[in-house]
Amino acid sequence: MIPETAKRLFASLPNGLDFVLEAPCSTWLQTQAVRAISPYPIILDELAQSEADVFTAGAMGTADGIGLKISKAGGLTPGRRQRDIARAAGMTVSVQDTVGSSIAFSGILQLGATVPDQLLRCVLNCEDMVTIKTATVDATFVDGGVLPGTTPGLGIEVDEAILGTPVATWD
Repeated sequence: MIPETAKRLFASLPNGLDFVLEAPCSTWLQTQAVRAISPYPIILDELAQSEADVFTAGAMGTADGIGLKISKAGGLTPGRRQRDIARAAGMTVSVQDTVGSSIAFSGILQLGATVPDQLLRCVLNCEDMVTIKTATVDATFVDGGVLPGTTPGLGIEVDEAILGTPVATWD
């Protein structure tokens, strides 16, 4: 979205609308320009690729939050660092991943559980993105939300038969 398009969009929306712009632009410069005129919160997604990107977004006031995709971040450890940077900047966090499985959902759930309630927008239950169930996730679903269980680690029991023969093993 370019600033002109954003102005037209904002003018067409009803007053008092609870609305968020997620990934409104493809470049940092455009996002910063839209941010300057937006009365609505902005959430970065694909622009927030790295820890440096999240830091820049927080330092420059480019966005109110991030869509933290664990795979895009490079795994749970880099995702944790992005969460910490967003948290320090007071940015909200949606914990997600780019593809679904029970194993991916367990990582999303565990990382999401470490985000303070006031900064957590959501966690994505991505199990329904695929038809094969790779694991059983220890989680409690209540009132439209989800909490991790008490099983150690990622809180899963992997169905090794579904995964098939290992490609490689290490002793």
